[in-house]
Amino acid sequence: MAATNDSGLGHGTHGSPQETTEEIIYPIKAETNENTGGVDKAPIYDPSPKHDQGGWGSRNPIKTREEGQKLLDAGYYDGKQVYNITDEGILVKFQPDNTPNNGYHSYEVSKPRDIPAGILKRMLAEGKISKAEYTKFRKGKK
Repeated sequence: MAATNDSGLGHGTHGSPQETTEEIIYPIKAETNENTGGVDKAPIYDPSPKHDQGGWGSRNPIKTREEGQKLLDAGYYDGKQVYNITDEGILVKFQPDNTPNNGYHSYEVSKPRDIPAGILKRMLAEGKISKAEYTKFRKGKK
């Protein structure tokens, strides 16, 4: 049998593995971080009275904790903020509460133009919003 320079780790890479050690050892953590904006603990929807009817903050259009958790779980991350759109077509923003349980509260986006363009592009690409809605939101209209 002839000697080769291949260690067997990377199949023809002459001893260099094709993946980093971290990718091999921590693939699930990397996937979790990608889906949760780099947060290791899954976010928990925890509505704030500040955004309830009669509260002093922007209105929260989410009706139940279950609906809020679903929207948060399927949300679009931009740093620590998470965006999504309700079944009624209302754009919502989830804000972290900096609590040990990784709680997030939500409120209606009052200025759609403030949503990062990349978030709207992803929503469009995934069919969450139409091209007409994308254009309308980019122009700052509800």
